[in-house]
Amino acid sequence: MNKCIFQFWEESSDDNNSVPDGCSLHTTDIEFKNYVENLYSNRLNSEIPNQYSKFVGNSFDCFVSDELFERLFKSGTIRLNEVEKNNLIQLEEIFFKE
Repeated sequence: MNKCIFQFWEESSDDNNSVPDGCSLHTTDIEFKNYVENLYSNRLNSEIPNQYSKFVGNSFDCFVSDELFERLFKSGTIRLNEVEKNNLIQLEEIFFKE
């Protein structure tokens, strides 16, 4: 059992619709902060794009399998789409403690 940071994401569009857009996993809060800063700094200007991903709510702790943690540890961050996120949770590769 390996502790990491979990963040939900959603995709928003200019017609005010939002759909779930997976999650990101991070080894530390600093990795999460760096990921978000890098993501937003890559936008060319201050205009909001027609379609974009944004994080939803606050990040929180989760636990991942050893295999997934090895992948995460190499890069500090893993971005999962909605299907990947749901599959890994169902397979208990990602899990949450109450």
